[in-house]
Amino acid sequence: MAAQAAADDRYRGRIGAVVVIDGVGVVVDGEPIADFFALDARGLAEVAWHDPERGYRDPAGSTDEQRVVQQANGRTMAAVAGTSMSDPTLLGRLGAVDVPTLVVWGASDRVVTPAYGRAVAAAVPDAQFVEVPAAGHLPHLEAPEATWAVVDPFLRRS
Repeated sequence: MAAQAAADDRYRGRIGAVVVIDGVGVVVDGEPIADFFALDARGLAEVAWHDPERGYRDPAGSTDEQRVVQQANGRTMAAVAGTSMSDPTLLGRLGAVDVPTLVVWGASDRVVTPAYGRAVAAAVPDAQFVEVPAAGHLPHLEAPEATWAVVDPFLRRS
């Protein structure tokens, strides 16, 4: 969403820098997006985490309150996604981004592979691409030290 806003003239001058972390949004030929809405908890951990055991949460261990929150989060994501999590025109519009941009990707992301991150970085003028080793779709959770070691200096410079 940040990259999309930075490419939009309505937000020009309001955004000083963009950090994209394993963002779903562009279409990259030959690279399907995992349908995580169709996955159970085990399947989601398998595609989203470098170490699926760290990401797996047995639904049987959830409280009723946790299940309500998870269901609400799922409905919100589905509403935001609409019929698709991607916009086939976005990659072509990213050339309009004129602020410093950092694209960070988990090397083991199987929701949207690192090819997506490389495509986003290639589309944004002067963007920097960094792949975080031993991390999946949520590198800021799975490998926070490695992720923030890249993000923090970028933000200080920007």
